[in-house]
Amino acid sequence: MADHNNLDLTYEEALQELQDILGRMQSNELGIDSLTENIQRASLLLDFCQGKLQKTEAEVQAVLKRLGLEDGE
Repeated sequence: MADHNNLDLTYEEALQELQDILGRMQSNELGIDSLTENIQRASLLLDFCQGKLQKTEAEVQAVLKRLGLEDGE
């Protein structure tokens, strides 16, 4: 399976793909073989999105700290 760090997607593209997979699952459009593949892809996309969010949060916190606007002040 590919590493989530190597996905060439934006956060929004990954989120849209996750929503598409969820929609196909909810409408019973997936057979058992494609369901397994889609669940694996969804897991990869979830990890990718979580990593993007964590990285963005760390960057925002670093900027706030430099500006003296960090939490607790």
